Amino acid sequence: MKKIVICASASFEAEILDWKDRLEKKGFDVIKYPTKILGDLSRGYEKEFSQHYDAITKTDILLALNLDKKGIPGYIGAGVFAEMAFAIGLNRAVNKKIEVCYLNTIPEAGLPYSDELRLWKDLGWIKPFRSQ
Repeated sequence: MKKIVICASASFEAEILDWKDRLEKKGFDVIKYPTKILGDLSRGYEKEFSQHYDAITKTDILLALNLDKKGIPGYIGAGVFAEMAFAIGLNRAVNKKIEVCYLNTIPEAGLPYSDELRLWKDLGWIKPFRSQ
């Protein structure tokens, strides 16, 4: 059973839970996904951040749920971009084998790091998610 970490904006709570269920039904072990922070934001954020990055070090697949947001189809926010970069860094620096995937087409423009995403795609460091 492949382990998977879902990365997305916590504002997509319903979509994240839908994808978690879909992936589990297909036999994936969803080991981490974004959750809303309740209570003290600073303390909650620190805990969620640490747990999320720890899970990335243990996963087989990182799935960026790049949904439409801020008028940009396939939006990838700064947090998800950082998580993708972290997984790619692990792959390149310590020879991890994390598949870094995205759900929807990568935005060609509109993000400060669109050029980087296209380069990663061209290099084969990120790819479209195929659940089969």
